[in-house]
Amino acid sequence: MVFPVESEDRALRNLLMLCQDHARLVVEVYRKVLVMIDALVKGENDDMRKMLDEVEKLHAESRKIQLTILKELHESGSILFNREDLYRLISKAGEVNDLIEAIGVRLWAIGEKKWTIPSNIGVGIVEMADAAFDTLVKLRESLISLGFNSERSLQLTNEVDEGERKVDSIHRRLDMDIVTSKADFPLILIIRDVSTHLEEMVDTAAAEADLIRILAL
Repeated sequence: MVFPVESEDRALRNLLMLCQDHARLVVEVYRKVLVMIDALVKGENDDMRKMLDEVEKLHAESRKIQLTILKELHESGSILFNREDLYRLISKAGEVNDLIEAIGVRLWAIGEKKWTIPSNIGVGIVEMADAAFDTLVKLRESLISLGFNSERSLQLTNEVDEGERKVDSIHRRLDMDIVTSKADFPLILIIRDVSTHLEEMVDTAAAEADLIRILAL
């Protein structure tokens, strides 16, 4: 006989494992975006379509995991007392994933037009993108730690907040460089869109970290 508490524990473990798989895949999608940024900053535009295809392939795989999690949550019914928190968590994770794909599409557009990113803006984009990557890694680690070390998970969510503040600081400086750039106006708009999406991605990751805190307490 399976008691309700045992059923809840098992369902929660299964869902956390799926969320962790999703978080790992989201980081891998973002790694591909970092490769695209590096190529553009170096003026290497030839393989941007192939890189975007890799981003979209991984994005689709992570979307499948997200849908599986939503299905599991639906089927769990009233077993899980924190069902709504888990739903919000995977929804935020999906938003992060979608923002990453959107960044990839805009980077591809820059490469497709063979535009050259001004060097000072390229440096700022790389700095911001690297800081965002560190934040996503901390988010992934906090979710992985949630299953066995709540204290460590909470510590890592604080580091996600620190990462968000760092990205916001870089973004404020970079935005001024972008809007005062001598680059063509369409390029300025797309680069600014990339930096804005990076900031939104990290803000959403911080919101996801808040939900991890709730689950860890």
